[in-house]
Amino acid sequence: MKVDHISMSAYIDDFSMITIVVCNPFSIIPSLSLVDDKKVLQPLTIDKQEHYHNQVIYKCRTRTPIDLKNRYWVTYNDTKIPLMIGSIVRTEKFDSLYYDDSSLGANYTPESTTFKVWSPVAFAMILKYKTKHSNTFVEQNMSRSERGVWQATLDGNHHLTEYMFVVNVNHEWIETTDPYSRSITANGVHSVVIHLPETDPDGWNRSEKKINLRSKTDSIIYEVHIRDLTIHSDSGVLNKGKYLGLTEQGTKTSNGFHTGLEYIKSLGVTHVQLLPVADFGSVDETRPDSAYNWGYDPVHFFSPEGSYATNPYDPICRIKELKTLIQTLQHNGLSIILDVVYNHVYKREESSLEKLVPGYYFRYDDGGNPVNGTGVGNDTASERNMMRKFILDALTFWMSEYKVDGFRFDLMGIHDVETMNQAAEKLKSLNPGVFLLGEGWDLNTNLEPERKASLSSAKKMPSYSFFNDAFRDHVKGSIFPKGQSGFINGNNDERIKHQMSHVMKGYAGQHDKFIKAEQSINYTECHDNHTLYDLLYIRHPFEDEVMRRKRQQLALAITIFAQGVPFIHAGQECFRTKKGEENSYNLPDNINAFDWNLVEFFHKEVDYFKHLIGIRKSQPIFRDNSVELLEWNVPDGCLGFKYHLPITDIKDGASYWSKALLLFNQTTKPIIIPLEQHRWMIAIEDERYDNVVLNEDSYRLEPLSFSLLYSV
Repeated sequence: MKVDHISMSAYIDDFSMITIVVCNPFSIIPSLSLVDDKKVLQPLTIDKQEHYHNQVIYKCRTRTPIDLKNRYWVTYNDTKIPLMIGSIVRTEKFDSLYYDDSSLGANYTPESTTFKVWSPVAFAMILKYKTKHSNTFVEQNMSRSERGVWQATLDGNHHLTEYMFVVNVNHEWIETTDPYSRSITANGVHSVVIHLPETDPDGWNRSEKKINLRSKTDSIIYEVHIRDLTIHSDSGVLNKGKYLGLTEQGTKTSNGFHTGLEYIKSLGVTHVQLLPVADFGSVDETRPDSAYNWGYDPVHFFSPEGSYATNPYDPICRIKELKTLIQTLQHNGLSIILDVVYNHVYKREESSLEKLVPGYYFRYDDGGNPVNGTGVGNDTASERNMMRKFILDALTFWMSEYKVDGFRFDLMGIHDVETMNQAAEKLKSLNPGVFLLGEGWDLNTNLEPERKASLSSAKKMPSYSFFNDAFRDHVKGSIFPKGQSGFINGNNDERIKHQMSHVMKGYAGQHDKFIKAEQSINYTECHDNHTLYDLLYIRHPFEDEVMRRKRQQLALAITIFAQGVPFIHAGQECFRTKKGEENSYNLPDNINAFDWNLVEFFHKEVDYFKHLIGIRKSQPIFRDNSVELLEWNVPDGCLGFKYHLPITDIKDGASYWSKALLLFNQTTKPIIIPLEQHRWMIAIEDERYDNVVLNEDSYRLEPLSFSLLYSV
């Protein structure tokens, strides 16, 4: 049987192993050889034959180890098949031999710029560049180190020089941007050399080391999408949907209600968590109004997204305006958490990582197919040395150059524990108070369960806080409308009641999820899935809207006062709706925009939210690790929890509460709560907050309401 190059392919799977794939088995044992550029022939010996998905696989051995600096072909009869890079890049030997801790990317000085890029499997590499004073690209050959780092140096000042790498991999010449691009042209067509001090806004002190010593339980996180928060027609913001939109001072609606930065400041939250701001695909930066995306389509991990910049064509603009946003928020007392996405790339085949080292940066199954635990077609392999280095380099760059205060890791369960702990160690050396949190979902990726940075590994990752799905699901119910309802829906199941004790304790303890409550991110709403308002409408379609809003306020009170870290999705405090849409990641502004008219309409509820935050921030009893939490004996349909702060831990005497009693009524009827013989003050009662002395031995808890009593 004659086998031609269309039905036969060959891959390097180890330093002495070649895999040949054909559509039909050889009729006789063939004579196979390996040949390199120097025409040196090596016979190949077939070790075994396997069948996989209508293909026949032959595992062949070479007598001389493969040298990745050479190109090879497999010969069979008169056919010459290019030998491609296969799973050799996923072997421990490859990872050990070619790990390199060089400073990759374009390393700029005014006198010269040195370009370094890692690709041990490349046969040749060319630097293609164009200075800011030229309209023509020129080329320069790059040299290779033993560990596969290609390098070229250009003399002179190359600030704003555009560049690409032209690489010969798998017998083909392809162009790619630099995975370490600090900035890019519009839509990431070219990488750009940047003298980073040129991107600093006025007052940006490069030598200042950002230090944050606020404890996690002293924090309240507010999740924001750059475009959403200012794009509304009545936001009063000039630079709608842009980085600069969130820097504008004194913005108001047409009726005089604060918006944007002024509004966030007024809430009392401590941290603003920004949905991804690193360069992402799926939005044309030159026509940013033509599409919408949350930003979980990462392309260039070191460069800011251009659709949020006022001039996406200017490589300085996107950096300077993002820095201006960070600087402004921090000057107004707010810390910044960046939502980062290292678990996948937008399109694997088009990624610079894949072009430079095919098959290395991603996980594959035993058949050589990319695994898809992320649900977007590819999972990055954080456990490999150079992917781990890539993640750590990116994180330290964002912290050092942009001075951010923390990171939220998208689908953190894809990553491995060792990488995440190394990242924490490095980041804490730069800022001891860095806030690290992530999604610890257990995803179906090709990594041993005990190595996954998932919720089950929380006690092995003490520097990280985790989105607590148990908290979410027991308070509001399943994220799926047809799933089980939660406490605020009136579910009085014994299991729900039992779990609510864990909810209020932040799932912390020797036999629980976390070492300390600070590892629990307490939330009932985020950018994912339905807003709570929309989910309650689906679950209680015939209920009066006032009643549904009271259910949502119950969830808000639990989130604010449970032990752990409160997390609020922007607009949750004013009943944000996305018009019933469950997944709005690419839907238009009329679905996603923060509606500032809701802030006006529900200004009393917004004030109530501010008051709850004020109490949490002012009273250590809700934040101190030494607080004792006990369940209070209450009738069915109600939950009660008593917080007690030991007197030795109370500072400044009577200004702090020593006891607090939190009462929640999930029913539509009032409930009488027995009280101990003790002098209580009423701090919160059914969304009212007048301090009133209570001298009764019982307390009437209104339907679907929360009350907070305290004693000094």
